[in-house]
Amino acid sequence: MALINRIEDLIKSEVNAFLDKAEDPKKLAAQLLSELNDALSDCRATAAQIMCEQKALHRRYAQYEKQIETWQQKAEHALSKGREDLAKAAISEKQQLEESLYKLSEQQGTLDETLIKLKDDADKLASKIQSLKAKQLQLERTQRSCTARLKVRQTLHCDEVANVINRFEQLQSKVERIEAQVDSYDLGQPSTTAQFAQFERDEKVNAALAQLKLQVHSNTAPVGA
Repeated sequence: MALINRIEDLIKSEVNAFLDKAEDPKKLAAQLLSELNDALSDCRATAAQIMCEQKALHRRYAQYEKQIETWQQKAEHALSKGREDLAKAAISEKQQLEESLYKLSEQQGTLDETLIKLKDDADKLASKIQSLKAKQLQLERTQRSCTARLKVRQTLHCDEVANVINRFEQLQSKVERIEAQVDSYDLGQPSTTAQFAQFERDEKVNAALAQLKLQVHSNTAPVGA
């Protein structure tokens, strides 16, 4: 059968090797997936048709068996009545039906083998389809990742971006120089806390000096003055 040969060709194909050698893996994966799905649909349709034929054969087989039994009974009845001629005719009809029954059995065997083969092919096709879908999804993820990475690399190597980064670094250096200059102004300048501490020390010194002056003046003043 052409369908069987087509299915076998598709099943024998190695999906991974096929995609690895493909120039456009995503496109060819979709194409192969479509072909596999078509083959699977044909396989299932053929299997359904064969099952219908099997049912028809079963009905004919049962009818032939019933007719064979009927002709056997007629032959026995005719022979019991002394009608050997009718008995021979009945036996002849029975034998023709038995030959037809044998042919039906052969047809049934052929259909059974074909159906088993189709079911096996359908299972293999379904497995191949799942494998290909997983491979296709992996390819899409890889493609998106590569596209994003390439865009980032192109952006980083863009002259405009490099100029912006350079200007930012220059601005940062300028700000750092200004900060350093401001910090240098504060060098040698006492802090507010230090100024208050010095102010308090000066007050104490001045108070002590004033008291000392009073003592000295008191000691040097004339007695009785």
